[in-house]
Amino acid sequence: MQARYQYGNLMLRKRKKGPDVWQFRWTENGRLRSVLIGTVEKLPTRADAERAVEHHRIKINAENAQQQFHSVTVGALIDRFNEQHVPRHCRKLTASVYRSLFERHIRPNWGVKLLENVKTMALEEWFDTMPHSRQVKAHVRGLMHTLFQAAIRWEMLERNPVDLVRQSRRRLKTPRTLTPEEFKALLAELTEPCKTMAITIACLGLRVSELLGLQWGDINFEKLTIRIQRSVVEGEVNDTKTEASQSTLPLDPDLAEVLMSHKGRRLCGAESDFVFAGASGKPPWPDGLLTDHLKPAAVRAGIGNIGWHTFRHTYSTLMHALGTKPAVQKELLRHADIRTTLNIYTQAVSEEKREVASKIVGALWKN
Repeated sequence: MQARYQYGNLMLRKRKKGPDVWQFRWTENGRLRSVLIGTVEKLPTRADAERAVEHHRIKINAENAQQQFHSVTVGALIDRFNEQHVPRHCRKLTASVYRSLFERHIRPNWGVKLLENVKTMALEEWFDTMPHSRQVKAHVRGLMHTLFQAAIRWEMLERNPVDLVRQSRRRLKTPRTLTPEEFKALLAELTEPCKTMAITIACLGLRVSELLGLQWGDINFEKLTIRIQRSVVEGEVNDTKTEASQSTLPLDPDLAEVLMSHKGRRLCGAESDFVFAGASGKPPWPDGLLTDHLKPAAVRAGIGNIGWHTFRHTYSTLMHALGTKPAVQKELLRHADIRTTLNIYTQAVSEEKREVASKIVGALWKN
């Protein structure tokens, strides 16, 4: 016999101390179950409580064949996403960004909409009228796409309404890059270990989180390779940004020599030790290094304002100027999608990557 769809029972429960609370009750395997949804201070009306309890109904009816006949709001989908997807797949910082985007932009505008009523043209018009930068709009669009992809996996939708939303991703300003002369002028103003950090991040095109995540065991001085397999964000050690970011890069002999000299100056050189560890043995905070060392050095060198990502943009720009094949650029920058670099060729051979890596070192630093 087919189970009936459970709406459960939402009721306001009085308390002797503190504000009254909303309680949701349902039956599971013949037993009465209940959960507290929130206080009347947080959920002042029954309508507020009904919206808050919606994702619980989805959860308890997940295996119910009648689930498909009951509409779900975007707000309930957000709640399920935060409860089931975020803890398993998102870093702490990413989860914090998601919460902010949900509560500031998506839930206020779309929370009460039924999933089947979210249409592509309505989304596109909303993005066009949002009083925010293209960057913020791109982040919101990306999160909404991820949200609706989760709905498809959970069999709540058949198509993603964000797929066909047209949105400009053109940068408002050109990313800051350094010429080889400017980079050398910057190095002249830096002291150790920041000088070696700048050489390493610029000559390998790393993200700063990947630079800070390097451990001595990642570097093979005999084979001249370096393995990028973790990142450090706000003191938390994580996997790399994407699966494609985790890769082995060629290590130029001159850069290997610099890193070996740096290792000789360090007291900690075990395989599990971080290459650029602070006094505590843990990686330093990048914002502090940027504020206290890199930015003042850039001012003294007369090259203006820079950031950590300036080095990655410089690496990318220099590869392009050297006539590097787009496929080689993709492999060295470790982009997940070749469209990020230019979609033309298939995977590059390691000899080409090693040749380009040496040319970068020569152009930026050694020549």
